[in-house]
Amino acid sequence: MIKEVTITGGTHGNELIGIYLVKSWLKEPKAIQRSNFKTSCYLLNKKAIKECRRYIDRDLNRCFNTKILSSQSELYEENLAKEIDELLGKKGSDNPKSDFIVDLHTTTANMGLSIVVSNENQLTWEVISYIKDKVPELNVYMWRGDEEDSFVDSIAPNGFAIEVGAIPQGVLRSDLYQKTEQIVYHLLDFIEIYNSDKSYSLRDVEYFEHVMLVNYPKDKDGDIEAMVHEDRQDRDFELISTGEPLFRRFDGEIISYEGEDLYTLFINEAAYYEKGFAMTLARKKIKKI
Repeated sequence: MIKEVTITGGTHGNELIGIYLVKSWLKEPKAIQRSNFKTSCYLLNKKAIKECRRYIDRDLNRCFNTKILSSQSELYEENLAKEIDELLGKKGSDNPKSDFIVDLHTTTANMGLSIVVSNENQLTWEVISYIKDKVPELNVYMWRGDEEDSFVDSIAPNGFAIEVGAIPQGVLRSDLYQKTEQIVYHLLDFIEIYNSDKSYSLRDVEYFEHVMLVNYPKDKDGDIEAMVHEDRQDRDFELISTGEPLFRRFDGEIISYEGEDLYTLFINEAAYYEKGFAMTLARKKIKKI
């Protein structure tokens, strides 16, 4: 039995859709309640939300690995992560307070409706299969990126992040708000079915497995010296092949892609400039359910 599902928003303080969905559910919780489990929701990085910033000291969604959770720190988000772990975990516990965490995000990249999963538990994949059947345009990305096992949802045994875009930071869009809301409702509906022991059938899931991060070209001073090429911009979840334009230098020179045929994701994400990432590359796979 799943006893408690947790919805989190405001992990990044400038991603407003999750923030305002959680605010609406805190005012009117009936929409997220189901018959056989508890649903709770929380705004996580309230200081960053107030300032409409991604974070104060460091990315909260990279603060939930066991090393950070078990060490002393002077950084705001690292200490906040410990508080959240106490509230929803503890991480790795045999009896965590939350059984499933869904963390709500937006992206400036043209990712459409996406789930980012790093938790490979069977229930997580069954939930994804159910939602994808209801929302066929949903894309699923298996993250293996810059830091492992550090997302908010890693506190719970099951969970994932919902990532929708393209949308600027600090902006609301009604269409993406409503679509995110519906994905959450499908999740809750499935958990209710799962807990009731009713029979259900699920399909295998097509997903994109992370292969590598692509860095911006930089000069000797560490400044980027090329932009994502205009022919690659907005082509998230599309194939790229050797010889296709990847970057354009400021003097107009084109840098072409070299490598195996892979899919480009998180193209030109604003939040990744500080990390130096231009996009990620992934391989399409099938998850047997």
